[in-house]
Amino acid sequence: MTGGVYDPAKCDVSTAILDGIEQSPWIKSSVSLGLVYNTIDDMKSPHEGIYATTTVEVAGLGGDAKFVKVTGRGSIYQTLSEQYDLVGLISGGAGHVEGYGSDGLRIFDQFQSTDRMIRGFAYGGIGPVDIATGDHLGGTTYFNASAEAQFPLPVVPESFGLRGAVFADAATLYGSKVDTAGVTQDSVGMKLRASVGLGLMWASPFGPIRIDYAIPVKKEARDDVQEFNFGISTRF
Repeated sequence: MTGGVYDPAKCDVSTAILDGIEQSPWIKSSVSLGLVYNTIDDMKSPHEGIYATTTVEVAGLGGDAKFVKVTGRGSIYQTLSEQYDLVGLISGGAGHVEGYGSDGLRIFDQFQSTDRMIRGFAYGGIGPVDIATGDHLGGTTYFNASAEAQFPLPVVPESFGLRGAVFADAATLYGSKVDTAGVTQDSVGMKLRASVGLGLMWASPFGPIRIDYAIPVKKEARDDVQEFNFGISTRF
């Protein structure tokens, strides 16, 4: 800002993001269809079953956004040892968004990485990035997978509702269709990230709560790391 006037030359933010802001306000009008398949035995503390969901969203029935977005996610829980109350979890997901019409995709229509995609990285911390500013631009396509083992904590009474977990995550977020005039991008192609970590789950009176500590074991130079995550326990 110069004398209360916006000066792009003094703003260290990607021009792709600034373009999205300058086009505001904008309206998104969309319809979506989702399907869910669920055989989970206990939604608060799963031990057996499958939870799978897929969603198709179409934007463009009025408003400014025009895209088709498809996402899917599935989780399989299996008791590995009844004696030790050891539970295994394998999950995976994918998504793709495609713009249509003359405007194409806006930067805010693309996917951003979250801890549901991969732990150990900040929100929006992976994927295509503006080299000049370091801002991540989101991507049009992602794939992710996770393997986890959950177990009761030793010594701690079961009535406390505390359980531990060890996990490994992998994900990729790539592709960018935003108007990038003047933007030099990196990591647009498919590049894998991976992390490993420990989790603590608590079946609290307020709902299932979880704290994760994850360390990236495969990352790109411009990725943003965030080792701790706090949120809900189940990851459906």
